[in-house]
Amino acid sequence: MVAKKVSKTNTSKMDVKSKTDAKLKSDVKTSKDSKTAKSEKKTVKVEKPSMVANGHLVSVEYVGTLDSGEEFDNSKNHGPIQFVVGSGQVIKGFDTAVLGMKVNQSKKFNIPKNEGYGDINPEMVQVVPLEKIPDHIKSQLKVGGFLVMQAPTGQQIPAKVLKMDKKTVSLDMNHPLAGKNLTFNIKVVDINVAPEAGDCCGGGCGDGDCGDDGCGDECACGHDHKG
Repeated sequence: MVAKKVSKTNTSKMDVKSKTDAKLKSDVKTSKDSKTAKSEKKTVKVEKPSMVANGHLVSVEYVGTLDSGEEFDNSKNHGPIQFVVGSGQVIKGFDTAVLGMKVNQSKKFNIPKNEGYGDINPEMVQVVPLEKIPDHIKSQLKVGGFLVMQAPTGQQIPAKVLKMDKKTVSLDMNHPLAGKNLTFNIKVVDINVAPEAGDCCGGGCGDGDCGDDGCGDECACGHDHKG
C-alpha cells in the first residue's frame, strides 16, 4: 500500500514538471515570435510617392509675385514650404496646383483673389482710440506700419496703420494680400507619406518670417493657418 502511494505521488510530480516545462517552452516561443514580429515591423519600408496626391507631405520652393511683377515672398529667404496636400494648411489655389507634380518638376500658375485671400472687406478697417493701445506699442506706431492684434479666439491678426491723429488710429485688418491676384513659380523638392498626426507645416511664413508686412496666422507664401 505504501509503495502504491509513493508511485502515485511521483507520477503526480512528473505530470506537474511536464506541464511546467511545456508552459516555459510555450512562453519562450511566444516571446521569440513577439520579438520577431516587432523586428519585422521595424524593417517595413514605406515607398516614397512618385507623384503628389492628397494626403502627401510635400516640400515646395516658390517665388510669389503680384500682377505688377512685385515679388511679395520667396522661399530663398526662409526655406521651402512644407505642408500636407488637401489638409487646408495652405490657400486653395496653392494646394490644388501641386497635385500631380513630381520631384524637381516646376510650374508657374496664377491664383485669383477668390482662391487666395478674397476681396478687401471694408468692415475690417476700424478706428481705435489711442488711449486703448498700450504706451509701449503706441510709441512705435507709424503710418504704413503694422500692429499685431489678438482676436477673442486667440488668433493673431496683423493690422496695417492707415492714418493717425492725436486721439485715434485707423487700422486695416484685412490680409496684406486681400484683393490681389497672385502668381507663383514653384518647384517640388520632396514628396513623402504624411505622418499620422501633427502639424507639418514648416518653413516659410509658417514660422512667422513674413518680411516687414508680417502675416500673423495667414501667410503670403500660401500658408493659411485656420486654427
